[in-house]
This record gives sequence, C-alpha cells and structure tokens, in this order.
Amino acid sequence: MRAATFLGLMALVLAATPAFADGGEGRALLDRLTRTADDRIAADGVAGAVIVLIEGHAPVWTGAFGMADPAAGRLMASDAVFRVESISKPVTAWGALRLAETGRLDLDAPIDDCLTRWSPPEDTDGITARALLSHTAGMGLGDYAAHFLPDAPRPDLPEHIAQDFTLITAPGDGFSYSDTGYNLLELVIEDCTGEDFAALIAREVLTPLGMASASFDWTGASMPVGHDLRGRPVAPYVYPGRASGGLHATAADIARLALAEMEGAEQSVLSPEGVAELHRPQVTVGGLFGFAAESYGLGHFTETLSDGRAAVWHGGQGYGWMSHMHLVPETGDGIVILSNSQRAWPLFAAILQEWSEDMGVAPVGMARVLWAETAARAGIGLGLIVGTLGVWTALRHGRPTQTARVTLGGIAAALISWPFWASAQDYLFLFSILPGLWLWLGVASGLAGLGLGMLAFKPDQRR
Repeated sequence: MRAATFLGLMALVLAATPAFADGGEGRALLDRLTRTADDRIAADGVAGAVIVLIEGHAPVWTGAFGMADPAAGRLMASDAVFRVESISKPVTAWGALRLAETGRLDLDAPIDDCLTRWSPPEDTDGITARALLSHTAGMGLGDYAAHFLPDAPRPDLPEHIAQDFTLITAPGDGFSYSDTGYNLLELVIEDCTGEDFAALIAREVLTPLGMASASFDWTGASMPVGHDLRGRPVAPYVYPGRASGGLHATAADIARLALAEMEGAEQSVLSPEGVAELHRPQVTVGGLFGFAAESYGLGHFTETLSDGRAAVWHGGQGYGWMSHMHLVPETGDGIVILSNSQRAWPLFAAILQEWSEDMGVAPVGMARVLWAETAARAGIGLGLIVGTLGVWTALRHGRPTQTARVTLGGIAAALISWPFWASAQDYLFLFSILPGLWLWLGVASGLAGLGLGMLAFKPDQRR
C-alpha cells in the first residue's frame, strides 16, 4: 500500500514537471518560462497553471505548475480540464463560420430572421450574427457574475437573455464587448438549426479539431479547484449561456484550436478563407481593451507585432479561473496558458513577455499588465514618502492655513478610506492586475493619508 502511494505521488510530481524536449536556445526559453511560472505563482498567490508552447506549427512543450487543489495537496496535471471562460468565444466563432460556410447561417441577416423563442424589445435591425461575433451590436457586457451550481435551478437561455439584454449604443457604432451578445448568438444558432448548441459545436468543431476533452456541457469531470481573487476555493458552477464563457477544455485542447488557426493548417472545419475571416479586423478596440489590443475580428482580438507580423489572441476571466491563447498564424508560433486562479493576470503577462522576447519582438499587448506593477511600486514608495514627510512636517513646523487644512484633510480622508472600501468589494480590476501588491498599495495610501491628516488637524500651538 505504501509503495502504491509512493508511486502515485511520483506520478503526480512527474506530471507537474515540465518535459524539456531540446537544448540550446529552446532549452533556455523553457528554463525561463519555468522559472517565471514558479516565481509568479509563489509571489502572486496563484493556485496553479498549465502552459503549452507552440513553435513551427506544433506543440513543443507542456508544463504543469502549482496545485490543482492546494487544500488536498493535489498537484496540477498537464491534462487537467479547466473552465476556459472567454476562450469560448473563438470556439463559438468557429461554429458560426462553419454554419455560414455550409449554408445554415447568414452572418449578415438580421437575427430576427432566426429567432423563435425570444425577440429583442427594441428595433434591432442592425444586429446581425456578424455584429454579435465582432462586439459591434451595441450591447452591454451583461451580468458576467450570473453563475449557478451545476445541479441548481437556473434561468433558461431566452429568460436569461431577456434579463440581460441592454443596448448601450446603436448597432454598428463601435466596439462594445458583450457576453450577452455571444449568448444571444447561441440562441440564434439554436433557433436557426433546431439543435442544441453544445451538441452542434461538439460535432461540427470540437471533434473534427481533435479537442477530445472539450465540451460546452457540464460533464461532471474531475477538475482543479478554482480560486477567487482572495485565494478562496470556488465551487463548480455553470452559466445560463454557454457561448460566451461555458467551455471546459484542457490546455492541449486549446492548443489544437490554436494550431487549426495557423496558416496552412490541415483541418476540415473551415476553408482557409474562413479562418482568415476570423482574424480579419472588424472594428477598432477602445477603452481598457485597447490597452492590450488594436482590433477585434470575429471571436478574436488582433494586434500587430513590432516586426509587422499579425497576432491574434483571446483571454478569459471568470470566477476562480483565467485563460489565455496567443498565436502568430504566419509562423505557427503560439502559447496557451490556463489557470485555476483569478490572480493569474501578472503570471500571464510575465509568461507572454518571455515568449515575446524569444520571438524577437516587443512584448505583446497583454504583457502591459506588468506596467501596473511598476506604477503600484512607485505609488507605494510615494505613499511612504508622503506619509513620512507629513508626520515630520506636522511635528516640526507650524499649522497650515485654513484652506490648506481643508484641502489636506480631504485628500487624507480619501487616501485612508479607499482601501477599506476596496477591501469590501467582491471584484475590482485593481485586484486582478495587482493581486500581490494592491494590499501594500492600500497600506501605503493609508500611511500617506495619516501623515497628511496629522498635518491638516495639527492643533494650534499659539501661546
């Protein structure tokens, strides 16, 4: 019994250890990726991750890091099934283009031509499947936090869309990232074909591409335990809609998707023109998304690398899970990163920075997440300086003017109160990009506020 247990533990260790396939420069990259993954997992409190490196139109390395279930001591395995969240969108786009190429879906027809179970409450003549695919339908993001235990009652798809549907701009006015839009596309596909979305995509896309473990249906398969921004375990869940973020898959499955998108790839799902259409920019991306991408195609963000090559990518973030897929179709290079932690954005950015450097290009857009850490460290240093100077000035110098006191008091109140407000929130973008630093930033802010507050409320020392 003890021997079997030992062998089982050794198997887990081997499964979680990167397998180096070559030497020289290739080995140097793998060493850097391994070191970066280990360091960031430890520094940021990430549970675990699986990384697949693609070079020359083939996966050349897979690394499993950290823990699948820290509480149980279960190591991460390279074949673990993850929630891949919004990487579901590229797969949905493959399904929509497949239906278009086989004459079962008109991408440019009004969606009302297909819908039978629900109709939009507003005039939506400008909303087409293409607009939904490219996030140009003018719809709001939707309730991305709406999730349910797999066996719990939940709204059906038409009911969920009815609750979630909101137009925030006129269709065609620009980019507006929308989970609701992709869930509406799921309804359009089902009403057009008369088939269940998950079954159709499995038959038409997942199986032909060799994504053997991938499914839009909850299968009950053993998975790593997801972890939220505070590192707490997350119970398994499903969304009312599947097309926007409901796919479950292994890193190898997502690597097969990436390989199918490379130029010259042999696959039977889409024509080369169809794959190119997925990657062709449809709309310029703005806002926070514009920080990392230039444009959006059909189910894919796009950017131009510093050497002029086109890259396409998509990532995903859900409650307890994160994912990223980046590829350069022209040269067959790519990388897939999946994590069972919502604290993984800096990890992803650091891995993408190493990958970019190896390709000889400036860091890809998503690597800019690391800029936030530089800014945060500067903010922490500034907070400590301001706090120290405030205390020193309050102890050594006279009382400031009334106007200065009011101003300093207001700034002090804001610097002290915002960390307490932030800590009470379930989610802030700040938590995602600074999982290991936001608390220190809050402490430094509080100290700065304390110093300014002492200066503002210094008692009158006149005799």
